[in-house]
Amino acid sequence: MEENNSKLEELCDTLDDLTLTQVDYLDETLSLMSKLENYLTSGFIDLAKSRYISGERSISLLQIPGEESEVEPATTVVRDSDNKLVISRNKEASDPLKWFGVLVPSSLRQSQNAFQQVLETAVEILNARNEWLNALEETKKLSTENDWLNALVETNKLSTENN
Repeated sequence: MEENNSKLEELCDTLDDLTLTQVDYLDETLSLMSKLENYLTSGFIDLAKSRYISGERSISLLQIPGEESEVEPATTVVRDSDNKLVISRNKEASDPLKWFGVLVPSSLRQSQNAFQQVLETAVEILNARNEWLNALEETKKLSTENDWLNALVETNKLSTENN
């Protein structure tokens, strides 16, 4: 009986730690979503500034290569050995800013940087969310075990009281 009580206490401590971990992951996710919103806003505002400065026709879909052209991606998202998402940069890929000319407005560069930050932040959000889901699954599993141990302890108490 004493062994069951110590297991129950240890299990409750583990569940408390997992709950705090989940709260930390949710806090991190909300913080990252706020950063994501700021980067998106900044990227679109800088893009609009670039179009205003250079003219609507100089920064448009017309400068982007068509479907028939081969474009090497500059950035890809892959899973690492720990099953986390990571950003992989291709150093041989050409800079997409060159599609818009040699002398592009600085606001277009700032827009590109903001959208690169969006990608990095989105990957961080997904990794934090996956960690949160893993902690949630572990909590559910341990909670079931906790319920079982509670029932066992209560049954032992009732049987000792009846004797």
